[in-house]
Amino acid sequence: MSESKSTTASQINHVIREFVTDDLAALKNCFVELQEFERELVSHRLPGEEIAERYIQALLQRKKEGSAEIFVAEVDGKAVGFLSVLLSEKLDADLNEPIELAYLSDIVILKEYRKGGIGEALVKSAEKYAISKNAMYLSANVLANNKGGRALYGKSGFNEYELLMLKKLPTN
Repeated sequence: MSESKSTTASQINHVIREFVTDDLAALKNCFVELQEFERELVSHRLPGEEIAERYIQALLQRKKEGSAEIFVAEVDGKAVGFLSVLLSEKLDADLNEPIELAYLSDIVILKEYRKGGIGEALVKSAEKYAISKNAMYLSANVLANNKGGRALYGKSGFNEYELLMLKKLPTN
């Protein structure tokens, strides 16, 4: 099991480690918080409580199959955030050379623990994991108006690659 500790004067003392079964309730709580935050940004997101079980079970299945990992951020023995990374993702094969991607599918830190270096530490753990699995790139999606998420990815060395544009159409 990998584990890293981090603290500086401006950071929250935390530990990043791999998910264990005892983290399930905290994982659900974090996922629901993430989904509800995203619902504030875009109206068509489903309620977190409605989809959490199904989503987490699919993520845990991928972990069991060896194509995903979940990292947990812990402060004073409490799980306060998580990041999931999916392996074997690919860019559109009709348009790109074959390259191995690892994809950050979720990252959330409970509100009261943000701005303390935990997000960067989670991304670094995902990066190390992706490298150990021979991924060539680490990718992530972030909502355009999620300023905190965009800032985190920018600080972590991500560059914009492709933008998805949406236009709401009138209903009949």
